[in-house]
Amino acid sequence: MEYSEQLENKIKTYLGSLSPKAVEALVRNLERAKAQRNAEPHLTMILAAALELLRGPSFDAPDMPGGAQRRGQIQRMFFAPLDEFLINEFLPSRQEGRIHRGYLDKVWKWLGRDVMASDVRMVLEQAGNAAVSGERIDSLVQALRTRSVDAIGEALRRGDTSEKEHRRMGIELGGGRGIAEVRDIQKIFGAERWLVPLLNTIPDRINEHRLKRDHDVLRLVDKCSVRFPDHVPVLASALVERAEAPAALCTFAGRLTGDSDPKTIANSQFSPFVDVVMSEAERLQILALEHRQHNPDPVAFSQALSEYHALVRGVERDMDLSVTGKWQQQLSGTKRTISDVVTRELNSAHGAIRRALQVPKLKADGTPDIDQTAINDAVRALRVVTMARNASETLAVNDVSKRTRQAVEQTLEILTRSLIADLEKARGPQVDQQQAAADAAILLSEIYFGEDYAAQLRRSRQSAATKAKNSGVIPSNPERKLVSSVLKRA
Repeated sequence: MEYSEQLENKIKTYLGSLSPKAVEALVRNLERAKAQRNAEPHLTMILAAALELLRGPSFDAPDMPGGAQRRGQIQRMFFAPLDEFLINEFLPSRQEGRIHRGYLDKVWKWLGRDVMASDVRMVLEQAGNAAVSGERIDSLVQALRTRSVDAIGEALRRGDTSEKEHRRMGIELGGGRGIAEVRDIQKIFGAERWLVPLLNTIPDRINEHRLKRDHDVLRLVDKCSVRFPDHVPVLASALVERAEAPAALCTFAGRLTGDSDPKTIANSQFSPFVDVVMSEAERLQILALEHRQHNPDPVAFSQALSEYHALVRGVERDMDLSVTGKWQQQLSGTKRTISDVVTRELNSAHGAIRRALQVPKLKADGTPDIDQTAINDAVRALRVVTMARNASETLAVNDVSKRTRQAVEQTLEILTRSLIADLEKARGPQVDQQQAAADAAILLSEIYFGEDYAAQLRRSRQSAATKAKNSGVIPSNPERKLVSSVLKRA
């Protein structure tokens, strides 16, 4: 696909206004979305621009005073082997091998102040020297990471033997959880020599069949579990990021164990593969709640709910959790939370749709004052209604879902037909108002009833607009196409 230079410049300008952490999180989400079947067509361009920005010399970290801008890249280069294991959600039950991105700043400052201050200072000074080549900086960062394994190990041993040192580390790193994060970081750094080549051998995206039937990934993991048994949770955390169907790791754990009985798996060294699936359910639950509360994108919340539903459905299809207390409790807790949130969303869906279908008033310039927020809320509500209809076995919302669907269907059908009929009778400025409301109604109908039904409505809308035009002059409105485009993107 070809992209205009103007569009590329706009995207780069927007990305440049974000913080390094925000761009890193964006890259992670874009890389995951790229593997989906119906990925956004502009995704590749946005991802390329974000990666170029991260790797460029001008992307300076705000907490690195003075020196060349390249110094701001040192922290990210140092933690690069962790990219596969980083998550942005703070899990209620910490999962070994999944490192919260928010702790990296604390760990970096702790290393530079208390653990290996002279080593970190030397690398930063070299990075600030424009005469030092990029290859030399790469080597220095690699050596710093290698030395950090022993340095962190010694600091952890002091903390294990001295209560005073343990408290001090906790203060610097964010309590016991921060110390646990450092243990995982040290474990991954210590395994970099064999772990990185292994992960390079495993496909970036692993489909469900490969985890449940094929033997290539199974043999690699089985071999490593024999040589490095302490690193099974790390392997599990890497695979859950690459799995197209994370729930399939439950079956994968049974294959590694040689027994599909959940009790046997729970008592085996391969139980972390099921642990990490439960942590993914918790992560998706948190992600869904964050999207609902903070993300204006009307699709994000329902997308997270769909991913959660697919994972839970896969787990419950492949494994009887009723015989495993810990895993059943974890999954049941997320289902209760998600069901409560979906219930509240369903209860408000009817009102959201009615607000979105109100005929907009005219602005001072004579154009319709479209309430895009109301339309976005209705889009989100309808997607949740549709998702709940297909997730009856996962979510405890059957009764409220049925009532909501009945109210939504009646409201959409009656109001959409009424708006189209009123468009035919509209005159003057009312035509733009009625057409904007009809466009919103057809958009919502397409989400719920499908493309074929929406196509019929568009033909009726066009016929009504033509009759209105023949009965009076429709005022020129250059914004109409833009509004229609915005509505479709919603």
